[in-house]
Amino acid sequence: MNRESMYRPALIGGVALGVLSALPVIGAFNCACCAWVIGGGMLAAHLYVKDSPTAVTLGNGVLLGLITGLIGAFVDTVFSIPLHMAMSGVGMGVAEYLREMAEEIPNMPPEARDVLRSLAASGVGIGSVFFFIAALLKFFIYGIVAMLGGVLGVALFEKRTPGSRIPAEMSAYQPPPGAPPGS
Repeated sequence: MNRESMYRPALIGGVALGVLSALPVIGAFNCACCAWVIGGGMLAAHLYVKDSPTAVTLGNGVLLGLITGLIGAFVDTVFSIPLHMAMSGVGMGVAEYLREMAEEIPNMPPEARDVLRSLAASGVGIGSVFFFIAALLKFFIYGIVAMLGGVLGVALFEKRTPGSRIPAEMSAYQPPPGAPPGS
């Protein structure tokens, strides 16, 4: 098992799932059972299985999916920052509305009321807090769901039995000079 060779497929799968998840309309497909996250894990598994000289185990698929999901969550968060900044002006009334709602809730602890007041008064805004919480949740959720994609990818694309290898003489085979193509 060569863990260093996992990074390239995980990077490709993670960037693909992160970019597709961050795009406003296309990212909505994640609502269908985290389709882009599972797809990114499966893409990484396919690339890893294709380049691996030995049979890939499901355990390798789990690790590959985890790395892919973490990379994808990072890329999704980075690509979402400009969108969040553009949309933060749109939600200015939301902070005021939440602050008013917090004032009307009778059993809210005074500490929670103070936090909501300070967020509404400061330049941070509640939208930024939600963005930060969503970013943390992405790392957790994408990591777990992409593990599923990695396992599914290995199960679908790995046709060799564990312990089998490509014989060295086949992987290094060069046709003799002057041989017709395909021999």
